[in-house]
Amino acid sequence: MIYSKLIILSMVCTSSVVATAQESSIRNYDWVTMGKVSGSLVVEQAADGSQKAEFEYNDRGRGPKLSEQSQVDENGMLVSLDTRGHAYMGAPVAEKFNADGNTVTWSSTLENGQAAAGGYYWPNEGTPVQTALLARALLKSKGGSLALLPAGQASIEKITEHAVSSEITATLYAIQGLGLTPEYVWLDQQQQLFALAYGWMGMAPAGQSAVLEDLQRLQDAAEEDRSHKLAAELTKPLPDKWLLRNVHLIDVTAGTTAPGRMIAVHNGLISGIWLDSDVVAEMELGAYEVIDGRSAYLIPGLWDMHTHLSLDDGLLQIAAGVTTVRDLANNEQRLTEITRAFDTGAAIGPHSYRAGFIDKKSPFSAPTGKLADTLDDALAMVQGYAAEAYPQIKIYSSIEPDWVAPIARAIHAHGMRLSGHIPSGMTAERAVLDGFDEIQHINMLFLNFLAGPDDDTRTPVRFKLVAEQGGSLDLDSDQVNVFIKLLADRGIEVDPTVAIFDSMFRHRSGEIDPSYAAVADHMPASVRRSMLAGEMDINEENAARYAQSAQALLNMILRLYQAGVPLVAGTDALAGFTLHRELELYQQAGIPTAAVLRIATLGSAKVVGAEETTGSIDVGKTADLVLLRDDPLQDISAVRHPLMVIKGNNRYDPNALYQAIGIKPFN
Repeated sequence: MIYSKLIILSMVCTSSVVATAQESSIRNYDWVTMGKVSGSLVVEQAADGSQKAEFEYNDRGRGPKLSEQSQVDENGMLVSLDTRGHAYMGAPVAEKFNADGNTVTWSSTLENGQAAAGGYYWPNEGTPVQTALLARALLKSKGGSLALLPAGQASIEKITEHAVSSEITATLYAIQGLGLTPEYVWLDQQQQLFALAYGWMGMAPAGQSAVLEDLQRLQDAAEEDRSHKLAAELTKPLPDKWLLRNVHLIDVTAGTTAPGRMIAVHNGLISGIWLDSDVVAEMELGAYEVIDGRSAYLIPGLWDMHTHLSLDDGLLQIAAGVTTVRDLANNEQRLTEITRAFDTGAAIGPHSYRAGFIDKKSPFSAPTGKLADTLDDALAMVQGYAAEAYPQIKIYSSIEPDWVAPIARAIHAHGMRLSGHIPSGMTAERAVLDGFDEIQHINMLFLNFLAGPDDDTRTPVRFKLVAEQGGSLDLDSDQVNVFIKLLADRGIEVDPTVAIFDSMFRHRSGEIDPSYAAVADHMPASVRRSMLAGEMDINEENAARYAQSAQALLNMILRLYQAGVPLVAGTDALAGFTLHRELELYQQAGIPTAAVLRIATLGSAKVVGAEETTGSIDVGKTADLVLLRDDPLQDISAVRHPLMVIKGNNRYDPNALYQAIGIKPFN
């Protein structure tokens, strides 16, 4: 359905029913963001079972707008579908499906096909109605399972019930087979869609959004139960003392390889490193469990410095060799619960560092974090984050430019760091002069030169403007060089998240997303198919221009590196796989491979002040280790093939982790 590199959401909806006649009804739904109505779904159902739906919502100037007609048969199987409009980032939607006797046909901006009847067609894009229709068809099917068209298999499981009122009981179902994790949906007694819960976003019957809090709590509990079961099955605890022998140890500081090494670990810390052939008299080898590294390449665990953690992210991170992340905006209570689960081993996931988050209230406010009405509000929030020992605060696009300097002074007075989006109406240069320590997203550097006083960069203008004009910016100009020197002289970190922009500017609908081309064929069929959906409206007129802008982003990153501007590798997208792509793009830009690996390990640890305890393979540091099939100093793509991941005293088999969520192993 609706796929984004920022998130994967399969939308569903809920019902407030207004009878217009005995033979038809209209159901109204509210789409809710951070407790406020930001969109709607209106569904008109006729007596013959056909439905018309109008769906749209606004997320900081982004969001889908779809008109849809669909029809099902007596078994709930889809027999016709016609959807028109645009997707979340503006890509056009025009999708049709029709069942005619023993043959079904479909067409969209992404694909065309024909097959024998018998499966359930799952649309590339559609209104939330489609998830409800699929749920009902699955509940009617034998065994609660259906083959999907064009490919895949879906099944449904009842999770729990909730008495919303004396008249309404909502039932939570989990649909498997649409993504890497279950798709949760709440249905009422008539198996009509009742609600969706997506954390800071959701859908509820019109005027009844308050119910989402209880439903989200119950859904979170279901997700936690699933994560606990996976952790129990897939985590292999190691003893207090163990050895990893016969490995090629990668020194990320020097960018060199030390073959034939043995690493000893005691209580999760590296206690010794020797030549594997040495006889170490003081060691009682019988007290250690020995793991044979089989001459594979050992690196410290990777870091993703731009995440918005969910419980489901953890398994993907660990399977990809990511043992530490930085969270740059989240629901604080939920993040605390998630990190506790990861740290205790109740769920599989990385270590994490957190940043506070502040934005100003506006129609384009961020969907998570604290929202200020005034500068005094923002300064009080800084004080609150300092009291909770946050190491960093991120600010967002709606912050008033004049607030940045006083906010920065307050943050620095508490020994914290300031990063974020460049506020609308402000240049990146001024933000640095006013106290920024780090800038999120490479497009913000381009906006320093491209955005004018009338460009509201709280909106998708911050993407569109760079796509249209980024390729024509002279990166060798004095203006650009002076700005880069400012960043270097002040040691301003840049968090490019370039993979999401490379994808946004290059990915044409109907082709596999370049960010995931290397892994698409390993994905479940429905997930692979979703990777055909581009975000922006890329066509013959603008494709070359957008591709030139994508290359300009890489050229800028190389110039930053050459000037000594510190880079951190973050994703802000699908966990695990996107970090691999991010690092490949740094290498593609021209950064030496050893330096790319250092950025994603020790360099990240230095940014959060943890370089004395983690980030490299040294005695006394945490045993966060990744065993790779190939040498990452020769080709950074080697990070795509971990054979083993160790987080402290827990060992994981990436093949087993991927298989548990339907991904074909890579080794």
